[in-house]
Amino acid sequence: MAGADGFRHNARMEWLTQLFRRHAPRIPDPLWQYCVARLDFLARLPADDQARLKTLSEELLARKTFSGADGLALDDETAVLIAAQATLPVLNLTLDLYRDMAGVIVYPAAFVIPQTEIDEAGVVHEWQEPVSGEAIDAGGAVVLSWEDAQQSDTAGYNVVIHEFVHKIDMADGGANGRPPFLPEFHRELSPGRWRREFEAAYEDFVARVDALEAQLPDDFDDDKPSHASLYDGLAAELPLDPYAARHPAEFFAVASEAFFVLPEPLAREYPEVFDLLRLYYRQNPLMPL
Repeated sequence: MAGADGFRHNARMEWLTQLFRRHAPRIPDPLWQYCVARLDFLARLPADDQARLKTLSEELLARKTFSGADGLALDDETAVLIAAQATLPVLNLTLDLYRDMAGVIVYPAAFVIPQTEIDEAGVVHEWQEPVSGEAIDAGGAVVLSWEDAQQSDTAGYNVVIHEFVHKIDMADGGANGRPPFLPEFHRELSPGRWRREFEAAYEDFVARVDALEAQLPDDFDDDKPSHASLYDGLAAELPLDPYAARHPAEFFAVASEAFFVLPEPLAREYPEVFDLLRLYYRQNPLMPL
């Protein structure tokens, strides 16, 4: 990719320090163009949208603290790539939807967090699980795996958009798949229609995932290549990542990342959900340029 070498770790200008020291940071145009070119769903935005996205990214970098964890030295490219993806959902809205976010923490790869679940018998199960991202509620941070954040464009997957959409969902309380409607932006949206269409789509998708899992062997083990290949083949027939079946909040986040990154399957299989997201984000990624 043209111009890429200028921003590799071994040969780049250290703009990040300047970004955080200035009241109104400005991302250098070569760095911005390089980051946008790395992501097809950003590169296809009209020039005016890209310019506004750059301004929003600069504002996000000025408002929130970005920091590395577990030995990751956060550099210019990492910070700008994350900011550009994080601001896409609010491109035609407001950064105030991220007011509940303390900052952004970036790990080199997947990180482990504790999980708790109560089964139908009331038994509490606790375990440790590696994850690619986490949005912490009640004013917490967005935590990301840099390794996973670079896998965008793959089957609609985008961990950055996913976790930042969770923060939008949390803007008026815990994540439940019903983001806040802003009077100045969402007059066309009906809470009743949102609840009805998302609940119907979620129930349908859960049924699809259940049908997929019924085709797996009883001794299914995703560490076995043959089992993993079978699962991937079955999951490829779904319009969304199977993770969307875990909870209505996850369905909203997964549908949102697909909306921005790979919208065609979502629009085809769940047109009402696509239309609601189009109205909510005030964008249409299927509109011809």
